[in-house]
Amino acid sequence: MRIRRVPLAAIQEGAIVDGPPLVEADLAYQVDNMEGIGVHRNAQGETVLTLVSDDNFSPIQRSLLLQFTLVE
Repeated sequence: MRIRRVPLAAIQEGAIVDGPPLVEADLAYQVDNMEGIGVHRNAQGETVLTLVSDDNFSPIQRSLLLQFTLVE
């Protein structure tokens, strides 16, 4: 899993975008396939990322809810 910060102005039809990674995790962190992301600002004005995955009815996967606050 890799989450990158991309400037809003860079998102246009046909654009190829890239940005610095905010989070990188793989099976070494017991994270595999994240399927949803939400972003909001909390009462302190901090940006909070919430990630979700499900186990796909597989005994080798887990349902996860991860939450990170970005540190500027």
